[in-house]
Amino acid sequence: MRHTRTRLAGRWVLITGAGHGLGRALAGAFADVGSRIIVTDWNPDSVESTTRWLNRRGNPAMGFEMDVTCSESISRARREVMSRIGNVDVLVNNAGTVRGGLFTDVPLDEHLATLDINTHGPIRVTHAFLPDLLTSPVAHLVNIISAAALIGLPAASTYAASKWALLGFTESLREELRQTGHRHAGVTAVCPSYISTGLFAGVRPPRFTRMLTPDTVARQVVQAVLAGRPRLMLPRTVGLIPLSRALLPDRWSQRLGDWTGIYSSMVDWHGRDRPMAKRSLTTPTRSSHIKRIDSVETTAVAES
Repeated sequence: MRHTRTRLAGRWVLITGAGHGLGRALAGAFADVGSRIIVTDWNPDSVESTTRWLNRRGNPAMGFEMDVTCSESISRARREVMSRIGNVDVLVNNAGTVRGGLFTDVPLDEHLATLDINTHGPIRVTHAFLPDLLTSPVAHLVNIISAAALIGLPAASTYAASKWALLGFTESLREELRQTGHRHAGVTAVCPSYISTGLFAGVRPPRFTRMLTPDTVARQVVQAVLAGRPRLMLPRTVGLIPLSRALLPDRWSQRLGDWTGIYSSMVDWHGRDRPMAKRSLTTPTRSSHIKRIDSVETTAVAES
């Protein structure tokens, strides 16, 4: 999509899951280019922490509690935003969760919670705020997705599924806006690989890759909005995944995934709060724990 260079200075940017991690880094990065920040998160303490941090830096910011799994919470936050600020100019759907584990070892309610937070959440928030957003001359929607949206990810099957769905939603909405006369509105799909936070403790980045940092990802997202880019793959090698899958026979593609370590990268995931327990794709172990996070830290693949 062609898009004029967005001027972010003085514009209101609403970020979901901005309490810490990537969300907080995004808040800082947008503030650095002069944007005014609307901090939202399901945890009111996190909202206060990030808002206070921004204000101490001299950045205009306001915070609102908002749970992306609750339509009423979203509607209430929207009413507060409209009454105190007015329309937003940029919406960043960042809030999400990560869950590792073999499919049958993870309780069904945790699979469904992953889909609700990662897929239904951005859809709910976008549905609520998009009509207001489109009134801005610099309207821009950013969905933080994942490199996992581009390839299967064993030991994180529902996480990958939630990101595949979010990517499809993002690409479809971009074209819908173009065809319905809203060509001024930018839509950016962000697909990074693993981000270095404790919530991804235990992951093994694929061969020839390294962990991304939240600050690096955040700065690149801001630059993508300024440039009106429809997609941001981090690192650039992530963009080779669809090409390799399209050109290579399935057997070769599987072997490449095995050799690079993509397919085993989540096997030893254990998150922040428990010691590493060795797991195997062939020897399942029982574990039940879902991580709800204030930033969509993306999992991934040929990358970092």
